[in-house]
Amino acid sequence: MKKTQSIIFLLLMCMRSVAQLPEYGLHIQSYPLQNSEFTSMVLEDGKPIETKEDKITLSFNLWVRPDNVFGTVFRIITENNKNVDLMYSVSENDRRFPILVTGDAVHPIQKEVRRETWTSASLTLDVKEGNITVLYDSTEINVNYPDLKGTQKLRFAFGYCPYEGFSLADVASVNLRDISIKRGLQEIRLWKMARHNKEVCYDEISHSPASGKNTRWIIDQYITWKKIHSQQFKSSPSVAFDPTVGTFYIANNKQKLYVFHTDERITDTIQVKGGEFVANYPNQLIYLPEQHQLLSYNLNENLYSFFDPASQSWKGTQAAVQEHDYWNNTLVYNPANSSLISFGGYGHYHYNNKLLICYPYEDTPQRHLNLTNIHPRYSSSSVIVDSTLYIFGGRGCPSGRQELSPRNYYDLYAVNLLTQQANKLWEFTQIPDGGDFQPSENMVYDTEKKCFYFFSTQQGGTLMKIDTQTPHFELMSLPIGLKLEAQYMYTNIYYSPKQKKLYTVIHQAEVSGKADIGIYELNFPPIPISSFKQPDVVADNTSQNDQPSIWLYIIVGILVIAGMGVFYYRKKKAEINRVKTAAENNKKAETNSLQSETADGSLINDISEIKIEMPIHTETTTFHNYDFSKGCVCFFGGFHVVDKEGNDITALFTPTLKALLILLILYTGRDSKGIIGHKLIQLLWYDKTDESAKNNRNVYMSKLRGLLEKVGDIKILNQNGFWSIQFEEGTICDYLEALHLYKENNSQNLEKLLELLLRGMMLPNMETDWIDTFKNDFSNSTIDLLCRLLKREDLSETLKLKIADTLFQHDYINEEALCVKCRILCQQGKKGLAKTVYDAFCKEYAASLGTEYKFSLMEIIDEQN
Repeated sequence: MKKTQSIIFLLLMCMRSVAQLPEYGLHIQSYPLQNSEFTSMVLEDGKPIETKEDKITLSFNLWVRPDNVFGTVFRIITENNKNVDLMYSVSENDRRFPILVTGDAVHPIQKEVRRETWTSASLTLDVKEGNITVLYDSTEINVNYPDLKGTQKLRFAFGYCPYEGFSLADVASVNLRDISIKRGLQEIRLWKMARHNKEVCYDEISHSPASGKNTRWIIDQYITWKKIHSQQFKSSPSVAFDPTVGTFYIANNKQKLYVFHTDERITDTIQVKGGEFVANYPNQLIYLPEQHQLLSYNLNENLYSFFDPASQSWKGTQAAVQEHDYWNNTLVYNPANSSLISFGGYGHYHYNNKLLICYPYEDTPQRHLNLTNIHPRYSSSSVIVDSTLYIFGGRGCPSGRQELSPRNYYDLYAVNLLTQQANKLWEFTQIPDGGDFQPSENMVYDTEKKCFYFFSTQQGGTLMKIDTQTPHFELMSLPIGLKLEAQYMYTNIYYSPKQKKLYTVIHQAEVSGKADIGIYELNFPPIPISSFKQPDVVADNTSQNDQPSIWLYIIVGILVIAGMGVFYYRKKKAEINRVKTAAENNKKAETNSLQSETADGSLINDISEIKIEMPIHTETTTFHNYDFSKGCVCFFGGFHVVDKEGNDITALFTPTLKALLILLILYTGRDSKGIIGHKLIQLLWYDKTDESAKNNRNVYMSKLRGLLEKVGDIKILNQNGFWSIQFEEGTICDYLEALHLYKENNSQNLEKLLELLLRGMMLPNMETDWIDTFKNDFSNSTIDLLCRLLKREDLSETLKLKIADTLFQHDYINEEALCVKCRILCQQGKKGLAKTVYDAFCKEYAASLGTEYKFSLMEIIDEQN
């Protein structure tokens, strides 16, 4: 019973309800394909299922396709090599009907086959009496088959039967799903034929495999790119897309313009009557829905040419003459000011990191800005969301020189188009699963799910999803599997709200200029591949009780424990290194003139007087005094902002906005008056003139107020030249709350304070000098309190271990934390882990203080006892 509960829990964790699935099933491939291409599907991985002298019922749903309504649906084979088959046969007037075959005997089922609709069927084998009952589309027949008596084992095969000596040449063209096997009244197997792992589908009761060959899963249509157009050219074309009607424009010279209509799958050819097509390389063509215009552009020479459908001509008059410097740049249209925004590209053996802003509707010079914190690159992907340009990935190198080992980048930046300030949101530093790739020129932003989709070159073309929060890639389509090896390659992705489709263009060209264009479509919104994939865990089906082998649980347990161990070791190591760096910065900060103001701003002057006699709930270390799921600004464990709807909006804070908010909170916490205006400017805009600095301050204060409105009722106050921040009801800042609890000097609030402190170190990734002063002050108070708490006898061991770990975050060579942690681990029988903690401490102690730690592990344990 416990095993059954465990495997059910595993399946529930890995799968969603089938009710959420789109159309699903197994498509059995048959005639007119060759026999070698027929689909076969054997249940239980080809192994027999035991009858245990009880009735066995096989039931399923099938959809009969009109391709080949003739031949085998399934074949059952006993251990004595007797067969039971369901087939389709032909009667007069080419009518098709099902038949049951036992050995060589044929038993017709008087029910004409209904095509292209889901039909239920079941077959019950009574091995005691030797009887078979078939129920097909509400029509029932009963057959006596004496050779069935006493059968102990049954093998099941759908479609082409792969068992030696039992193959049949004709296979019916059907789709299958919801294959169930019952022993008596108990259902022991259920293969939905929905989620799968390549050619294997696992049942949802015991995770037993049904293994196939030449499988074609109906559900895969939702994650498969469908090719809808291909075209060849003698020279490389440029491609644009009109999302309002779902039309592609393809131009490779000024004589012809091809128009491909995705709805009708037809291509019109427009004979261009005049004008200059100014693009001097592919791809410099874009359709502007807001303007209802097709625009060719030339970034090198700042040339633009609109296509006029009425006169069937380009409106450009100046031909391009310069060689191109922006191969494989990424370009988007900004409707806010009708500009084109380009980033990166390649030309003359160099990559660039140039943000280029062009104005095709104005006689205005281009604006150039090098985004110095982004390495030069080409083949990046971009999209505009509100007033932010998001740039992902690409290929290049820090120097921008082609000969100096270019590499692929997997990082995401947010560029504020109002200030042109670039902020790195995350970076993935390893080779992604599935191999290196380059993204499409543009991304598609999903406003509902707040994520980005882009087409990648991985595995011959896949759709991927990313977000602003975490460095990871989620596959959203099966690979197209193309050989993307052309001398020139360009890909892009588009979304059409009308068709609710994603489209991708793949452009490959040879050195000669000969080019191929392929256009593919995918349903929107896309569905993650992980939603359809089953975990690759095979049950042991040889035991009599049809339960998974105990070794499955042992292996899974070992893997989970090992993974957790590696995770926590790496996390702990990273925390120790961050704290060590922060401590060094704190030491430097003590000599800085900006730190001289801390004397009258102590967090708490009489911390030694805090009473800590109050009982703390030790049954669990999870407290529930605070809700940080919405309406909060958090410092502990890292800077984190959640709006009043529960959305994480941390990424919306640029470095300057983040610094401004932190500064207001820190100085408000020190003194309710806040920070004097000139001091604020001195810390954030010291390199600007007074007038420019004040303008910057006012602009950023306005932006910050706008963002904080998303969080809740948070006020930024300016009184008598002092700036401060005030959190009203429904909002909270964990740092200000902790200061409040410290200053109340009230033992009744000790549990609340501890809940906050255990969240993690204050701003662990922020290392600015003026921040370090506050961090140092807060750490000193925290260390004092936590050390005293460790001496209490009424706290649980679990809670003390958490306190010790929190202490190590603030003071990575804290001896009191070491002693308590090692003693508790030894008492719990985890002597090896205690030794590991001790050895790591000694190593850090020697590296920091230049001397060996003088107490042995046994000495610190004995001292505690």
